[in-house]
Amino acid sequence: MERKLFSESWHRVAAQKIRLRPSVRVRKQFFRGELWYVANDLYGDQFFRFRPEAWDFIARLDGTQTVDEVWQQCLDARGGNAPGQTEAIQILSSLYQSNLIVSDFPADVAQLFERQKKRHAREWKARLFGIFFLRIPLFDPDAFLTRTMPFLRPLFSVPGVLAWLLLVGSAIGVVVSNWEQLFSGRQGVLDPANLPLLLVAFVIAKLVHEFGHGYAVKRFGGEVHVMGITFLVFTPIPYVDATAAWAFRERWKRVFVGASGMLVELILAAIATFIWASTGPGLLNAWCYNLMVVASVSTILFNINPLLKFDGYYILSDLTDTPNLQPRGMKQLGHWVERYAFGGKHSQSPATSRADSIWLGSFGVASWLFRLYITYVIIMFVADRYLGLGFLAAVLTIVGLFVIPLFKGVKFLFTEPRIERVRTRAYAVTVLTLGALFILLAVVPAPRYFRAPGVLFAENAEFLTVRGRGVVESRGMIGQTVEAGQVLMRLSNPELAMQRQRLEAEAAELAHMERVQLARAGIGADVLRQRRAALDLRIIELQEEEAAMEIRAPIGGAYASIQPAENYQRWLARGETIGEIVSEGDWLFYAIVPQKHSNLLFNQELRSATVRFPGSAGALVEPTAWSIVPGQQEYLPSPALGWRGMGPVQVRDDDPDGVRTVEPFFLVISKLPDTASVLRHSRVGVVRFRVANEPYAFQWYRALRQAVQKRFMF
Repeated sequence: MERKLFSESWHRVAAQKIRLRPSVRVRKQFFRGELWYVANDLYGDQFFRFRPEAWDFIARLDGTQTVDEVWQQCLDARGGNAPGQTEAIQILSSLYQSNLIVSDFPADVAQLFERQKKRHAREWKARLFGIFFLRIPLFDPDAFLTRTMPFLRPLFSVPGVLAWLLLVGSAIGVVVSNWEQLFSGRQGVLDPANLPLLLVAFVIAKLVHEFGHGYAVKRFGGEVHVMGITFLVFTPIPYVDATAAWAFRERWKRVFVGASGMLVELILAAIATFIWASTGPGLLNAWCYNLMVVASVSTILFNINPLLKFDGYYILSDLTDTPNLQPRGMKQLGHWVERYAFGGKHSQSPATSRADSIWLGSFGVASWLFRLYITYVIIMFVADRYLGLGFLAAVLTIVGLFVIPLFKGVKFLFTEPRIERVRTRAYAVTVLTLGALFILLAVVPAPRYFRAPGVLFAENAEFLTVRGRGVVESRGMIGQTVEAGQVLMRLSNPELAMQRQRLEAEAAELAHMERVQLARAGIGADVLRQRRAALDLRIIELQEEEAAMEIRAPIGGAYASIQPAENYQRWLARGETIGEIVSEGDWLFYAIVPQKHSNLLFNQELRSATVRFPGSAGALVEPTAWSIVPGQQEYLPSPALGWRGMGPVQVRDDDPDGVRTVEPFFLVISKLPDTASVLRHSRVGVVRFRVANEPYAFQWYRALRQAVQKRFMF
């Protein structure tokens, strides 16, 4: 890495006599096979990491020599490997900000208090703009953890690990054996009546989780001095400060501390699983169900996510030997801008290699984008219930994520001494970049699309229904081409012949009685005639049912049977659908266009369209024509498009057929060419319509406005 040996600001620190505070302890650690030193302030819980050449400079600061004398000694001892004056100033600045050094400057005590004041101001500013992640420290749990550690020490051993595997493995077996019961109860988790139980289970699970971190730190000789409450989206959650683990020399210990909360929480989930499986319906059973879900699902989905500063983030930092992963990632992005865009040759990367710089920069971009996304989701979630609070949170988030960084960027651009010699280039690059972004996003027209789910139907298709009733004697064919009139299935029902013969005998008896009554002056003959006519109609119906024992194809085409393997020896009722015949002809794709795209559907010209089907995403089908059905629709053309059919469209709960939608929609029918090999009757797909081009900024603004209007009705 290129270094600047001399600095214009060296005179500010050259005459200072500086030393580390007596409360600072320094330990060796190896990151990626390289030696590093980690300084820890026992009173302030501050950590600082530096390389051996930097430690050679810091270790010589004993308070009896000036900074310039110490630097000259390092230069004589290490030559080109010694830190330059610019790097030395940065080291001293970082140590100063972390309260790890003292100097002989007369106002050192006053400056110490001033630094503490600024530090507290930064902490409160972070709390204000991190309104969804407020942390309030409450007490020091170290003495309690020390007293109770002997009782739990066996858990942090090899037998304890084996017992954990046995317990969690047995709980997984219980879950698998009760899967249907577990799955059937999932819908009640978010019911309003269940929310108190869910909240209590959540708080207890997280309390156990945090104590797991604390005991793991104590197991390896660390100290835990802060425990409090984090208000995560205004939900109180316990937390402990386990930063003492950063000083552990062995990497596996730091990883274990990061994972210990999840491991202990899974023990709680396993115990709750056993109680839930062995108890009947009731309060205890319901609460254990909530505890089991919270202590397992929430741990897996949230804590292990490395893009948020939860356990997964610190585990990833230790596994990759990359402390301070998120801030270093953002610093790497700033270095790229300063070094390659502004031309600042003396900007120093936080990375140790080219691969490390790519890793840090990629993580910085991914974490910032994900933080932006999750903040948007949380704001919408809160605003759905508390509109004013959600609006306030949105304002603070915009200020914290955009306004403040923009202000710092402008301040850096105009006042940072490091870019003094390239400031003109920095101005030009910034103006050109902002101008290019404005032109690209707000001036240049960009392709505009909207998508709609739909279902494919063959225009000439006919369902097969059973006109008789009986047991299937022969299996139906599937995937075969049949001709009109061909026998597809034979049924057997001996009762039909017996009923017909009985009715024929009864009809013959009535005919005889009718002749007798006519011979006796005709008294009662009309009644007998009506009864015999009814019997004749019933006999004709039975004869038709007997004739329908052979199910024939009404048209020619491809025959698809519903559950063909199960139809054999199965009783089929009259009117039951057993299959479908699809003949050659046009294919029609029925697209469901939601209300939010109605303006594009009616106010813009549909320039082109393409249809994709799941499993064949690479095969695009272009419709030859399409038409918009006038008026809003409420019933889907197929249940496969609704939620009950695992489709994307929300349907009403009171509709047993699963085809009536919650919101009206518009129907677009597209005609597809018969040449595509991916066309299957009743296949669900997605059509993408292209309309007139429009700059991205206007498209994004419209999408955001529609989302706000839909949720908050204004």
